[in-house]
Amino acid sequence: MDDKDVKRPYLERNHEAKRTHVPKGLMGLIVLFMGLMGCSGEEAVEVSQPETGTAIAFAAEQQKEQAVTRAGTPLKNYVQQFKVYGFKNMSGDDTNGYSDLQQVFPGYTVKWQDNSAATSTTNSSGWEYLNQQALGQTEQTIKYWDWSAAAYRFFAVTDLKVSGEFVGDDGAYEVTYRVDAEEDDVPYYSHLWFSTGQLPTYSDKQFGRPVQLVFIKPLSIVRFMFTFENPDDKLYTELTEKDFRPTLGGTIKRSGKVHVTYPLTGTAADAKETFRSDAESSGLVAFTQDYYESDDAYINVTEKPSTTYAVLPVTDQGNYTLSLYVNGEPQECEVPAIYMNWLPGYTYTYIFKIHVNKGVSIDIVQSAFTEWVDNTADHTDHTVFNW
Repeated sequence: MDDKDVKRPYLERNHEAKRTHVPKGLMGLIVLFMGLMGCSGEEAVEVSQPETGTAIAFAAEQQKEQAVTRAGTPLKNYVQQFKVYGFKNMSGDDTNGYSDLQQVFPGYTVKWQDNSAATSTTNSSGWEYLNQQALGQTEQTIKYWDWSAAAYRFFAVTDLKVSGEFVGDDGAYEVTYRVDAEEDDVPYYSHLWFSTGQLPTYSDKQFGRPVQLVFIKPLSIVRFMFTFENPDDKLYTELTEKDFRPTLGGTIKRSGKVHVTYPLTGTAADAKETFRSDAESSGLVAFTQDYYESDDAYINVTEKPSTTYAVLPVTDQGNYTLSLYVNGEPQECEVPAIYMNWLPGYTYTYIFKIHVNKGVSIDIVQSAFTEWVDNTADHTDHTVFNW
């Protein structure tokens, strides 16, 4: 979406006075880009750029597990292009919030180029935006860091056809697109990157450094599995007709529209995107095949493969009920609704315990960030590796 076509009820009227001059010779900032899409509800004047300075550049990686020092998976392993938006707040502070919005990247196309890292001022890690526009689009020019800005914000999506709109009265941009968990090419979106340009300077301050944008997929992974109160019982136990579904009926959602909203004003504490989904009525009736590892297998487990399910992230689903037969005896277990809220980029594992009296209960619910490895041979099941 061309920024000139966007209705901006908050746009600065005297934008010529808002243009910022960046002195020559300033140290620059490399923006490592992982995913960017954003816009604001206040004035978003497109900024005139100085002829010299430090160019903004991009790099990209996939979501990494929280509280772990491992780096994320390079985005280029999955997709080779994304659409980036960037803004700067020219005034404000972290007490009163940042405002006075100016647009820096109006939806630029960024493409991966093999063996191109450090070959130009706009390409530090293999991702290039200079002159990467499609035929007939406005030329994509070099953008430079403005050291007088109070804060910068960046975000993106990997589908170049996806665009968004300004929403609300507080300055935000919302990206909307349809996803289907049965498809292999579900677009990624990025977390909001935010950093201030104000003092004090500290060791991990991102303003003026390479900007690392992190992509995630707008899906969740769900699986259920069994353990045994007496581990030896798995050698003599047959579990059949497994069925894990919403207690009150309905379907398990796998497709619909997702909405990612990025704030473009406010404090650092507010600088986080929000996610919601509008599910379509179709979906799975139930999860019917459990997940297991080879050394945990009970008897007759080879009748179907170990399974995980890609689903639409949803909340407020209500309770779920597991029903099955344990050595021919019917058993049920209900899981409270509080455990059935699914967020994008997470794997949820529901572990049920088979007791010595053949009863079943929910033992634990685990969740973790997911590294996605799409299984192109089977659109229903996805092999998922946690870090």
